Amino acid sequence: MNNFKKMIISLISIILLSGSLSHGQSELVMDLSFFKKFSSISAISRDVYLEGYLNSIIIARGKIISITPSDRYKKKYKITIESKEAVKFGQRFIFYVFLENENAAELLTPETDFEFKGQFMGYTPANSKRTWYIIDLILMDASSIIK
Repeated sequence: MNNFKKMIISLISIILLSGSLSHGQSELVMDLSFFKKFSSISAISRDVYLEGYLNSIIIARGKIISITPSDRYKKKYKITIESKEAVKFGQRFIFYVFLENENAAELLTPETDFEFKGQFMGYTPANSKRTWYIIDLILMDASSIIK
């Protein structure tokens, strides 16, 4: 009976969470407060939470890992960026940011901090604990962070 109660409570929380997201979220800022909140969501509900933001705008920052040629989403380049803020809450977020502009891609260098804004195209959980995600974005706007 105890497992049945847990399953019902989990189902109710998923329904409530998905219902609150169905109002059409337009922008998601992935900063410290986002990762704090995300880490408190049960693992089973994390995919549902992200699903509610698909096709929305994501604003985030991280360290550039690599810039490579790509043809996904009909874009020429893929920037791989890792969030430094997610690690503080036991999460790992890798962003694949796709862009077309060759000049912009040539200006970027690995190991630099980068702030970006883009359309949320998809996500892939990279482990079963749902503490590691790969996020696909199409770049809209960006800037290097100067320290």
